[in-house]
Amino acid sequence: MVFRGSCIALTYLLAVSCAEAARSSASNPELRADAIMPIRTHSLFAPYVDSTLQNNYWDYGGDAIIDTNRYVMLTQDRRNETGWLWSRLPIEANDFEITSEFVMKGKSTTTGGDGFAMWLTTTRAQPGPVFGSMNRWKGLGIIFDTYPNQPHRGFFPRISVVENDGTKTYNTDSDGEKQDLAQCAMQLRHTPAETRLRFTYVKDVYMELAIQNQEWNQWNKCFRIPPVNLPGPPYLGFSASTGDVTDTHSIVSVWTNKIVYNSRTPADLDKEREQAFADDKNSHWWAIHQKKEARRAHEHGLISYMFIRFFISLAWLVKWLMILAVVTVGSFVGYEVYKRKVQSAYKNRRMMA
Repeated sequence: MVFRGSCIALTYLLAVSCAEAARSSASNPELRADAIMPIRTHSLFAPYVDSTLQNNYWDYGGDAIIDTNRYVMLTQDRRNETGWLWSRLPIEANDFEITSEFVMKGKSTTTGGDGFAMWLTTTRAQPGPVFGSMNRWKGLGIIFDTYPNQPHRGFFPRISVVENDGTKTYNTDSDGEKQDLAQCAMQLRHTPAETRLRFTYVKDVYMELAIQNQEWNQWNKCFRIPPVNLPGPPYLGFSASTGDVTDTHSIVSVWTNKIVYNSRTPADLDKEREQAFADDKNSHWWAIHQKKEARRAHEHGLISYMFIRFFISLAWLVKWLMILAVVTVGSFVGYEVYKRKVQSAYKNRRMMA
């Protein structure tokens, strides 16, 4: 375990030295950018703390304990425990990728609970009822729920992403049913490979969660959806809880990268969105985008048609007004000429008489 932690740390240091040349994430070859920059303040590796059992960039609390050789254990395999791990600083990057290795296991090979969550929120280190963290958070929560509190269709463990504006109450009794933006079901306990999550956030383009749980560096996509607008730079946190059903929930490592784009035009963003959702044109952003484009084209065409009809009608009206004016003026002039001729003829006849 010590050797593995050293290897992870060495990998991180090598990534730092090669950051300027990096153009894709090591675990995510599909991600293309001008550079990938490691964020030291939001990365965590063994031994996790210094000699005073503190970390300059991270806080931990609740029932969390640290094994300096292996992991930060948020909860032990005991009832009614909660623990948390939070960054001290918010993530300032607009585009970023978070990869974390985690462990969920217990004495039972079939049932475990309750689960853990990864948070990107405006507040930090606030214990509460939602997997060890506060309810009515402001930001984004990615929830790894291993125990259903009521019957559901589908498979557990279930991973869901939930947005909250600080006013909505997450319903733990129904496991957040119908409150999520997206969800998937994957095996997370007693897996053949180390379990890792990879969350990618590209502002104005997409956000994606992928899971490694079967083979090394083989990632299974949980969801890729349009990104939510994060309410300011978010703190990064992890929390877990147990109830009557228990598990150990541990964070082995966290490494966060800043995704760097030098400059992108609105056309570039449109192209990236089309590429991101190229295989998913019947749902999510692509369908919404297509409907908006069709509506915009229809509205534009309707407005153009109305303008053309208006100008044609206006030209027609001006034309006939001009004709009417010419006829009126012509008739008036003709009448005046005629009247003068009649008066002149009448006057001549009187003089001759």
